[in-house]
Amino acid sequence: MTLLMLDTDISSYVIRRRPASVAERFEHYASELCVSVVTAAELRFGAEKAARPELVKLVEAYLARLAILDWTDAVTFHYARIRAALERAGKPIGNLDLMIASHAVAVEATVVTNNVRHFASVPGLKVEEWK
Repeated sequence: MTLLMLDTDISSYVIRRRPASVAERFEHYASELCVSVVTAAELRFGAEKAARPELVKLVEAYLARLAILDWTDAVTFHYARIRAALERAGKPIGNLDLMIASHAVAVEATVVTNNVRHFASVPGLKVEEWK
């Protein structure tokens, strides 16, 4: 079974249930899905910042359906290696995307996103696009 790690953007799509095709894929692959604790933090921050109690409830209901994987010391080695490689190549990516990508590489998961471009330069990362 392939472990699919949903990034923050695709998680937002699932929470809003738009587009319907993303929500359908979420239901189809439910047993294979997880999020990084980084994504959980981003989603919770977004809901709190919006100051909408109904959004907080939606985010919590979404996260309750998934395995939330903790960052471990082992993940930090992947982070260091990947960040150094990207910086040497002159292709750095955003810190939170880098943390999610490193986490996925460490646990041998495929990152699910709606923006492959964010992750395209990460060595050793498997990426799947949902639209």
